[in-house]
Amino acid sequence: MDNVQIITLAPEKAGASEVIQELSNNGITVSVGHSMANLSDGEIAVRHGARLITHLFNAMLPFHHRDPGLVGLLTTDNIPHDALVYFGIISDGVHTHPAALRIAYKTHPNGLILVTDAISAMGLAEGRHRIGQMEMEIRAGRAYVAGTNTLCGSIAPMDECIRFFMKASNCSIEYALEAASLHPARCLGIEKRKGTLDYGADADFVLLDDHLNVQSTWIAGECVYQGKDIVSNAL
Repeated sequence: MDNVQIITLAPEKAGASEVIQELSNNGITVSVGHSMANLSDGEIAVRHGARLITHLFNAMLPFHHRDPGLVGLLTTDNIPHDALVYFGIISDGVHTHPAALRIAYKTHPNGLILVTDAISAMGLAEGRHRIGQMEMEIRAGRAYVAGTNTLCGSIAPMDECIRFFMKASNCSIEYALEAASLHPARCLGIEKRKGTLDYGADADFVLLDDHLNVQSTWIAGECVYQGKDIVSNAL
């Protein structure tokens, strides 16, 4: 377990509270998701140390006015006042409607984390592909289990998700970038090293143009990717 950072589990399962408490005590971020849990299940999980919701609105009970389920954790008053619940939300234009993105953003902006849910099929051409033991199909920019209309993940890169979220929410560039970098770093408790360009932080960063397209990627101060436009301009 030394390399484990996040574990997603369904908090309604037997023994979940004890597992959440033990994992949290060992510095592992526990996320609730892939779940049929009601709001009370989620609140109990948070009180035992859970601090993240896996891809809000997806793979969980839909919001209901009598029991909002895990979505209700964004506004519940039945958890400790100092417990900030973060939530990942897939802003690829497929998994989450723009109106749902706006609801989440306006309801709990401090906890919002942009995620891609991208699978290894990202970047592959339209058609059928085999990934491990699974046969999947890319149609019209979406990834499906082959022969079905069941989504099997996303194929959108993070910069695309940021652009889509900005358009849907009308948030600032600064907020969108922090939701993809600083917020997840804070959730994991690594904001001293990641998510900022502060002195002493890891020199991991991405250079973007005015339209938020990736120009280059740097890890530990070393350039590991450079766009063709930059190379041609440099020449």
